[in-house]
Amino acid sequence: MTYLIEAHDLVKYYGNIAAVSGLSFNVEEGSVTGLVGPNGAGKTTTIKMIIGILKPNNGQVRVFNEDPWDNVDIRYQIGVVYERACFPTSYKVIEYLERACRIFGKPKYRAKEVLLEVGLDGSENKPIKGLSAGMLQKFSVAHALVHEPRLIIADEPTANLDPEARGNLLSLILKLNRDKKITFLISSHILFELSRVCNSMVIINRGKVWASGKLDDLLNKLETKLVRVSTDKPEELAAEVKKLSYVAHVEADVRSILIGVTSEDYNRVYSDILDIAKKLGAKITGMESSTASLEELFKLAVKNEETKR
Repeated sequence: MTYLIEAHDLVKYYGNIAAVSGLSFNVEEGSVTGLVGPNGAGKTTTIKMIIGILKPNNGQVRVFNEDPWDNVDIRYQIGVVYERACFPTSYKVIEYLERACRIFGKPKYRAKEVLLEVGLDGSENKPIKGLSAGMLQKFSVAHALVHEPRLIIADEPTANLDPEARGNLLSLILKLNRDKKITFLISSHILFELSRVCNSMVIINRGKVWASGKLDDLLNKLETKLVRVSTDKPEELAAEVKKLSYVAHVEADVRSILIGVTSEDYNRVYSDILDIAKKLGAKITGMESSTASLEELFKLAVKNEETKR
């Protein structure tokens, strides 16, 4: 197994604030890996350390088995797609890409090749300012492809797109991964969206890894049942249910509580809830269960972290 990115105990401070605090993960060559977390989780800071434009305060990151900090050779092997691409809007599409080809020492015809690869052939003479949001992100991918990188890092690439454009961009990423064997690291705060295209995930919150690994392995490892209990005393019931050692997550609203338990403890929770409700004098009007998705688990984990602050 070959890792293109290896991060070990990364720490990065902005003043006294730790944006990343002990982050460790690997990105396997040939994978589409998602770096997922809520806004402010440390995703962009992590990406900047991987690209080599930020130096970690502690820990180590290796890209292609080298330190990326201020390393031009490493940057030449990486393509980057940003959330909000900034290109000179007066340039025509082909004109700007041909300039990029000259900078990277690639032949002029490479510009037309990348436009074909991303599905923008026929748009060569459009001014960049005339591109729709979806086309602009495809253009960003084309620009990232010019120098034929082994790795493309995309920071929130679908954030400003409508559903159709998001789907098209994610399909393009899958195609490039399959046909060109390009490894992708894609950051997003929307886990469900990335689960459609990623075969590996690194899920972070508050600068730390919450879970990581192959997507199928994560689902098996974190297999959890969600039990929703309708009650007239949700806050009181939630407070007591949290004390149960096997309960991983508890969330209360005005009419019910949502409980996350591992599958092996699933049968215990019903009798325990009834016992707790009896002691509290709480009325239970319904209980239903389902298998939690990875996104539901993550949302619960984030909410639990926020309540600890």
